[in-house]
Amino acid sequence: MRDGIKKHIEWEKEGIEFVGEASDGELAYPMILEQKPDILLTDIKMPFMDGLELAELVKKELPDIKIIILSGYDEFAYAQKAVSLGVTEYLLKPISPSKLRESIRSVAEKIEEERILSASEAEWAREEEEERREIETHRLFDTLIMNDMSTSEVLEKAKKLDISLTARTYQMTRIYLSVSDSRNNIAASIVDKVSERSTENGGSCIAFDRGIDGFAMLVLSDEEEETARLTAEMIADVQAIINAQTDTDYFIGVGNIVNRLSEIRYSYDEANKALAHRFLVTGDKVVFSDKYDAGADKAGKTGELNIHSATDAESPHAVIENFLKTGMADEAEPLMDSVFATLGEQNIKSMIFLNYVTMDIYFAMARFVKDIGSDTAEIEKECGDINLLLSQARGADEIRIYLKKYLKAVVEARDTRAAKKYSRLLHNAISYIDENYANDDISLNTVASTVNISPNHFSTIFSQEVGKTFIEYLIGKRMDKAKELLMTTDMRSNEIAYAVGYKDPHYFSYTFKKTQGMTSREFRARGKADNV
Repeated sequence: MRDGIKKHIEWEKEGIEFVGEASDGELAYPMILEQKPDILLTDIKMPFMDGLELAELVKKELPDIKIIILSGYDEFAYAQKAVSLGVTEYLLKPISPSKLRESIRSVAEKIEEERILSASEAEWAREEEEERREIETHRLFDTLIMNDMSTSEVLEKAKKLDISLTARTYQMTRIYLSVSDSRNNIAASIVDKVSERSTENGGSCIAFDRGIDGFAMLVLSDEEEETARLTAEMIADVQAIINAQTDTDYFIGVGNIVNRLSEIRYSYDEANKALAHRFLVTGDKVVFSDKYDAGADKAGKTGELNIHSATDAESPHAVIENFLKTGMADEAEPLMDSVFATLGEQNIKSMIFLNYVTMDIYFAMARFVKDIGSDTAEIEKECGDINLLLSQARGADEIRIYLKKYLKAVVEARDTRAAKKYSRLLHNAISYIDENYANDDISLNTVASTVNISPNHFSTIFSQEVGKTFIEYLIGKRMDKAKELLMTTDMRSNEIAYAVGYKDPHYFSYTFKKTQGMTSREFRARGKADNV
């Protein structure tokens, strides 16, 4: 009988490789473990070890194997036992070659379907995991700079992301990128390069994509020298990546090295202060926090009034106007401190000079507020009246504090309007998804590119605003449409799968059952029953 089965089925034509045969289960078992076949065809009645015992042993070692049992026994107990062991087919003898061939072909197709399903499921799971990881990494960064968790909680949060934050020294770097066509490509390249550095060196680097705010980079190691060296190497790598793109400008601010996890926020603040110096037109692309004060007092300490220091190409109002275009709220205060530092100690002792510079800066901010369509009255309500300040101020410190607060309020007003722009971009992205969910090639990357946002940043803001990941939203949209088609049409399940964006009907069926708690057939039947 074995010889007949082997000769009467054209295995190669069926896409199956015949790998071995044995006269009983005891001889077959070691061969099966060695060959690891996809399909096992066995009789029940055999000497030494019968088919059911063989099936039980094999299933323990190779749980994915498909077993076809041939039996001359038409008894319920045998079939019941076979089912409990996970046997795929239970065929009664005598059986014709055509019937056996049909059964084997059916099992082979089931194996292929499961492989396709597994691959599709793995790909979606990978994309969803990457999206969730990016969102959680963004939250981890917020935790680090806000210091609103205990050290043990932060370490546990990082551990879940497979990120090690255990070290003796830490250093934060801020990277600003101008808006350009190459920005998203540069962002992806920076993340890749940082990941490479993390594995090549004793220390490690972590990149945080901050969207329109550029990048933050955390370097950590057990030695200050190693941390400083690794930071310098990463900056050189980032510069090389950016310089390869001629349409993107950049600035880099480097914080000081700190020794505690809870002090990372201080290094970040220092990096922001260093980054704010890009508005002082010093020509430096990279500014280190421990060096940015050097030469800041360019007006000198000669004791002479020098009003020209406030009217040249680097005048305060020009610096402020430039800052308001792209500066960030957490840079406002250090930027204003730097502006005052450039005026010179003797100059700001003159109330006439100080009043002139103050109004110069104030008018620059007021013009900007008007240009963006906001109201200065709201800001002055928060910060106070400028005229009252000038009439009562007893020195530069009071005025500087006022201008710092006013500048930060203006930036926040600008960002509020920008947030509305983000809302429009997100609305456009959701509209794109709603219109194109049926395309099987739609992805996070394609949607992000339609609104010109990096995929990492898009994933974060989408999750924050919508309350679910991109993958969850897309699947929900597809399932809603599938349910509609199940209830309003006579389309078959595989036709609906293609109609809602699935290349593989089997993966559609799997996803439907996973998300809806029932098969598509059960959903349709329940709906019809409810309508009776």
